[in-house]
Amino acid sequence: MKRDRIDQVLKRFERISRRLDPDILTGEEDLEEALLSQLNHEPEARFLGFYSEEGLTRGFEAYGLFDTLRRRGYAALRVEMDLQDFHHTLRVFGDELLLFECRLRRARGCDAAEFAEFQRSFTPELLIIEWLALADPRRDFSPDRPRLPGQTHPGSGVADEAFVLLYLAARRLKLHGLLEIPERFHNAYLYRRDTRFIDPLFEGRFLALQRLLNQHSLCEVAWAMEEGRIINAADGEVIRWAPKPQVFALDERLDAYFQRPAWRRAVAEARQALTPLITPRPGDAPPSPCEQRSLKQRLFSD
Repeated sequence: MKRDRIDQVLKRFERISRRLDPDILTGEEDLEEALLSQLNHEPEARFLGFYSEEGLTRGFEAYGLFDTLRRRGYAALRVEMDLQDFHHTLRVFGDELLLFECRLRRARGCDAAEFAEFQRSFTPELLIIEWLALADPRRDFSPDRPRLPGQTHPGSGVADEAFVLLYLAARRLKLHGLLEIPERFHNAYLYRRDTRFIDPLFEGRFLALQRLLNQHSLCEVAWAMEEGRIINAADGEVIRWAPKPQVFALDERLDAYFQRPAWRRAVAEARQALTPLITPRPGDAPPSPCEQRSLKQRLFSD
């Protein structure tokens, strides 16, 4: 279902993108000033070297992102850019509450060891997602939306839209792909759409871990990973999350890395070698948010 929704969002946003004049996003009236600033080596004035602050605001309006946030009760929506030398940060506020924040940078290639040989023949231009956070600070966690590891507020409900907008931005900038390093297992799963880990062993183990979702909720798996309660049934090894870069390829030359027989074979072998199992929590340990949810459901049903 999630993939179906992302596909629907992508189709709708692509139609809007085709009608959206690039001058609206860049602020054409300020183009001469921006070029002069570059020639004079002044600080960057555009997000990712392309989007003006007004252009981002008008873009979010055109794509309906602001309308979605208004329906959630937020007004006085505004965009803020923080353009540092090594990365650019974009923030969206509603009623002066932070609802969306992403830190991005453009980079040539990736320093992952598994990628070094491939990059000798082709070095991709990438949009690096260093940080992405979406939150609804006015909502509380509930039995239906329990807290996941690392969360301080429930999600804002626009994660799919945010992913598609990043995809469209990378494509508009003629980059070869997006790269992110998911901090936790559930981050990798929630933003998983045609993304693959550069390390084939990690990709295979990640695919194996997803089999747990056939019997457990994402919340249960996420907290079990956080608490070190996932093991390999074959040898008792504790499976811990070690963030690795994953890529969404926009160019067939980059996608060719993931189609190599050696990479695909290593993925299959790593996936087969891991049989993940969630072990019980210690009897004296406090219940996790998802276990609290199950308890409340049982009490209500009784």
